[in-house]
Amino acid sequence: MYRNSYVEINLDKIRYNAEYFINNSKRKVIGVVKANGYGSVDYMEISALKKAGVDFFAVSSLDEALNLRKHDIKDEILILGYVGENGLDIVRENSFNIVTVDLDYVKRNNLEGIKTHIKVDTGMNRIGIEPEQINETIEILKNKNSLIEGIMTHLSSADHDIDYTKKQYEIFKRCVEEAKYDFKYIHISATDGALILDDDICTHHRIGIGLLGYSSYKTKLKPAVSLYSDVILCKKLDKGETVSYGRHYTSDGNGYILTIPIGYADGISRKNTGKKVFVENEYGTIVGSVCMDQMMILTDHPHNVGTPVEIYGEHINVDDRARELDTISYELLTGLSDRLKRIYIENNEVVNSIDPRF
Repeated sequence: MYRNSYVEINLDKIRYNAEYFINNSKRKVIGVVKANGYGSVDYMEISALKKAGVDFFAVSSLDEALNLRKHDIKDEILILGYVGENGLDIVRENSFNIVTVDLDYVKRNNLEGIKTHIKVDTGMNRIGIEPEQINETIEILKNKNSLIEGIMTHLSSADHDIDYTKKQYEIFKRCVEEAKYDFKYIHISATDGALILDDDICTHHRIGIGLLGYSSYKTKLKPAVSLYSDVILCKKLDKGETVSYGRHYTSDGNGYILTIPIGYADGISRKNTGKKVFVENEYGTIVGSVCMDQMMILTDHPHNVGTPVEIYGEHINVDDRARELDTISYELLTGLSDRLKRIYIENNEVVNSIDPRF
């Protein structure tokens, strides 16, 4: 390991989380592994999901889809974002699924032989066709010899607004019932939606961050991602000495300062100053400004060089830290940079490790 900072991903927990959604919803899962598996490395996350019976995956863009094919993922892959005209031949060649960005997209592009999911805009107002345009879209796709595979929408507020989420669901349900087509795939729910909706129309649920064990709601999901760095220095400061850029922390002479080799270039925001980490049997506090490559921790007791410091994990939940930073777990996980090695645990053993830079 070239740096003493790393992400640990538990593949058993990812498999458990997939089975949790399948068993609770009685629906199949489309595993959303966009943004490189939310930082966990997409094809490694898929290795665990396939053991749970997941055989359909979703990514954000054409390059992400091609990366999965490069790693010998032969399953169905849905590209959730925009694919331009110059990418449609690649879509055909690789048997990818795409979504309808809007009605104009369907009209102007050659979609012959392309597996298409009709994306309906039920209130997200990002991409998708309008509900009243569904049957027109179906006819155009038929005339273009497109392969109409599915119908879908996306929820805007499933993490906090259940009433609006139910409204979106009812719009989508009406669209499916009024559509003049027998869809193979019907899918709406993201992680939080799958937990709160009483769904009787979907064949699949699209689950992303929940597969890694995170949700806005209290569940039995198992968080699968931990972030560690090792102590490289431990020192005692005299009263009045200051720490890091800007000298924003002044020692009172108590405790010990630990330096660890991780910083904002690794995805640890400077806003983490004052937040807790876990070292052996105690919680420590990040003090002074977080540097690009290092940061300092105040603890009550000394710790040896090489001692692991948990930044996220069993004692520091990512969802909780996200709320403290006024953001979401998605941002924290996808922000973990390629400077950090990924280590994979299965059956309590290290089964693989990936250093994205090598």
